[in-house]
Amino acid sequence: MKRQNTKIVDKKKERAGEQAQATVVTISDIAFPNNYGVGKIDGYVLFVPGALPEDLIRVEITGRGKKFGYGKIVNIEKPSPLRVEPSCPHFGICGGCTLQNLAYGNQLIIKENYLRQTLKRLGNINTEEIDMLPIVPSPRVSFYRTKLELAFGEKDGQVILGLRERVSPFEQYNGRVVPLHTCEVFSPLIEKIIPIFTNYALANNLTPYNPTTRKGFLRHLIIREAKSTGELMFILETTTGALPDTEKLWQTLTNGLSQAKSLYSAINNGLTDVIRHEKTFHINGSPFIEEKLGDFTFHIHPQSFFQPNAEAAKGLYEKIPDLAALSHDETMLGLYCGTGAIEIFLSPFVKKVLGIDSLPQNITNAIENCRINGRTNCSFHERTVESLLGNRSIPKPDILILDPPRAGITPAALKVILELRPAEIVYISCNPSTLARDLKHFRENRYTINKIVPFDFFPHTSHLETLVYLHGH
Repeated sequence: MKRQNTKIVDKKKERAGEQAQATVVTISDIAFPNNYGVGKIDGYVLFVPGALPEDLIRVEITGRGKKFGYGKIVNIEKPSPLRVEPSCPHFGICGGCTLQNLAYGNQLIIKENYLRQTLKRLGNINTEEIDMLPIVPSPRVSFYRTKLELAFGEKDGQVILGLRERVSPFEQYNGRVVPLHTCEVFSPLIEKIIPIFTNYALANNLTPYNPTTRKGFLRHLIIREAKSTGELMFILETTTGALPDTEKLWQTLTNGLSQAKSLYSAINNGLTDVIRHEKTFHINGSPFIEEKLGDFTFHIHPQSFFQPNAEAAKGLYEKIPDLAALSHDETMLGLYCGTGAIEIFLSPFVKKVLGIDSLPQNITNAIENCRINGRTNCSFHERTVESLLGNRSIPKPDILILDPPRAGITPAALKVILELRPAEIVYISCNPSTLARDLKHFRENRYTINKIVPFDFFPHTSHLETLVYLHGH
């Protein structure tokens, strides 16, 4: 999408003497995932960044394609009644949350409608004929995220910490870092954390990494916060090289933040801005932080996968036993199990649980979490889902738990699942598009969708989580 936007803008600039058009349009919808307002002029679709449903706006048409164009807001003639004042001072330029100016209740309505439309368009699934429950709100609307990934940058010769700026269809994206002073979706402690690390960089003459020039040392600061205990973990990601004076950094953190529990460094020599830990080094404090979900305790390590909204995840996990009518006598198989949170949480409701994941650090962490919670009916194994095809050592499960990445289930993994032929499937998805595609395959292979329950794990963004219960015939 970014490339297409850039081409439209460049083409516009190249047209000699072409004048931008200004017109008034009513916004009718929001298009995910960019969260652009959608309006029509004589049937022609216009995407307008920053516009909300029911806005009456005057726009300048700055990019025209054959099927759609882009409009820049010149003036809001009549603001939508759904508009609210964003609580974050960085809203609008930061690339983090993009719906904070939309009333939360309406965010939920739009997300639920988006899920329904996507399932219909890509999966031919009519949700009016299926038991789909209303979207479940997040227990917290602010300060809900358990993980924040900040980028180092430079402004006026000073090292800054923040998030990449929001992508715009009106100009070439250059990945500038927007310096943050607060973050409404992570933690109030950001106001204390950012000065500690920027002062550390300044005191030690450390330079930020620039993805364009591919020079510099400091890349990212990853912060993890366990919401139930308040414990904090910090991972300072750099290119190859030694971090200076880390003992003083740890002392500054623990003196200024009683919640500081763990400090790591990580090496990333990749050319892009993607976070990728080639090596990690424990500097000080505990090797993990502790999060609690219900009666269970989970150790979170630097590369552990754990749901970014722990309280919302607990609500989703609690829904599964009733949804699947678990009777304490089932064998459960969890594919893409990560660090075992779902499997361990559900282990009291079934006879036996087996978890599969391809990453060794996830399996090591899952076994650790199983041990510290005293669960004796769980086992975890490092394998790809695709490698299970024809593997007779995997018992036929009564119920299958699927929690794949955003890309969904690969064709090879789908073959594995259909060979196992579980009577029941619980599919947890973070991507409505790939969910619709995969559900279509399951329906074509004699599975019926019994229930769909959307959950809002990510207030102020376009993302949502969806729980689907399927039954085989």
